[in-house]
Amino acid sequence: MVERILRFKIISTVLLVLVAMAVTGCGRPEKPAINGKGESALQAPEGIHLFPWYHVKIAIATDHMTLINKGKLKVENCLPCHHYPDKFCNKCHEYVGAAKILEGKSYKDVLGLEMPAPGIPPPPSHSPIDTWKTTHDESIINGKEPIATCSGCHPVADQFCNKCHENAGIRKITY
Repeated sequence: MVERILRFKIISTVLLVLVAMAVTGCGRPEKPAINGKGESALQAPEGIHLFPWYHVKIAIATDHMTLINKGKLKVENCLPCHHYPDKFCNKCHEYVGAAKILEGKSYKDVLGLEMPAPGIPPPPSHSPIDTWKTTHDESIINGKEPIATCSGCHPVADQFCNKCHENAGIRKITY
């Protein structure tokens, strides 16, 4: 008799929990996806046509930890394109329960980019802020803007351009 009552209580509790989950809409969180919808949508960089070697023939979601653990890939390698980890990297990290990257730091701090003097307003090509990262392909690589345009504010390529280029596996800039 006691067994029967105990079994009834367990079954009742399980059913009650399942009904509560169905009523409240409790379910698995949305999986992060490029071009997805909602809060879990990954915001991939637009306008960048250069793909580093580690994006070719691998699945970032499954292979990037192997590359990181072997020392072939660092967070710094990702930042030239994925410069706001909370819009890309950290969405997957949250989904799988991994530690967030660069919490409280900016990509400029991590890469050690030397910025022009404070108070100098960015040129129109940088508005909205940081647009240069996704438009410099069109401007510089495709010849719509001379590289001298950059050297006015960033006179030493090794203090700015080449820090991203080196981390992304792109040729060094000289001017």
